[in-house]
Amino acid sequence: MATTRSILAVAGAAIIAAAVLGAAPAAADSGADAVVTACGSQPVCLYGDASISNAPRLRSSLPDGVQVVVIPQPDQAQSVSSSSIAAAVKDAGRARTVIVIEDQPAKDRFAVASDDDAASISKALYGQNEADGGVAVAAIRSDLVPPETGGVPLGVVASIITSVVVLVGGGVGIVAARRRRAVRGARRQQQDKQLRKDLDDALDGPDGRYVREAVDRLRDLAAGYPGIGQRISALAGHITDLFVRVERRGTDQQMRLLQSQYKDTLSKLLKGLSPDYYGDILANPQYWSGPEARTAEVHRAIDAVDHQVIDNIRQVNESRDLEFQVALGSLVRAVDEAKLSDVYSDQDE
Repeated sequence: MATTRSILAVAGAAIIAAAVLGAAPAAADSGADAVVTACGSQPVCLYGDASISNAPRLRSSLPDGVQVVVIPQPDQAQSVSSSSIAAAVKDAGRARTVIVIEDQPAKDRFAVASDDDAASISKALYGQNEADGGVAVAAIRSDLVPPETGGVPLGVVASIITSVVVLVGGGVGIVAARRRRAVRGARRQQQDKQLRKDLDDALDGPDGRYVREAVDRLRDLAAGYPGIGQRISALAGHITDLFVRVERRGTDQQMRLLQSQYKDTLSKLLKGLSPDYYGDILANPQYWSGPEARTAEVHRAIDAVDHQVIDNIRQVNESRDLEFQVALGSLVRAVDEAKLSDVYSDQDE
């Protein structure tokens, strides 16, 4: 009997520990729906065997409206990207911002879906240069506080004088909050403008001009594809950061190598994102076989290139040899085999 009680006690303790840490068992289906179902509205959810070092502390310190989901290192062959998981969790719940942490062996990676500036949040997370994603999130938690809305609800039995004071104070708060947001927006626009100027200064020659034009094209496409616009904008920003950093601290050889490599990589990615391919699949999925698989392949290509860019930034920062592991051959074949120009013969050549 004592042995039975001991076994039950150990089992109960394990269940309680899992609940406290927000652990979610991995379902057989590894897609976004499985993560949504397993994690629910947990502020910090450890999916499957994924982990971070500060889960309990992070749970108690996260601002309202922020949810963190930690997933195991993604399989390169998986059909759902981390960014898609972040978007699905956000759409299914009430969180204003969802941060997905990929539990990587060396240094964790992130995907962000947010009503605010997801690209800036992602940049801030990577800027912490922390191996543990939970530590990086904790470091920027003050940046995750939702914008102020100003004003205080009036009590039912509040006096007229108190009501007036509260209303006036609320109006001032709203004006101040709007002014702060306007200042932040203007500052961000100025920073973006300076970054683009720095990018122009960094890139030269035919390959450099192509990369610069490709970055501009990515920004244009981001505005036309709301579903993945944030991810495309983040990629364009990371590419800009990469070449600006190489210009400042890298070598001419690194610059030439990167320009040549990204001319090839971005030309392939832009093929997949073209209105004739990705745009037409979104607008007319009934005309395509396997439209979900095709769009998922484009999403994986964006994530793969983005991860490659971030890895290259780290290599430049740490004076290591540049490595390129992204292969978009499958995407290019899918686009080339579509031969949309044969279907839409009235389009400009």
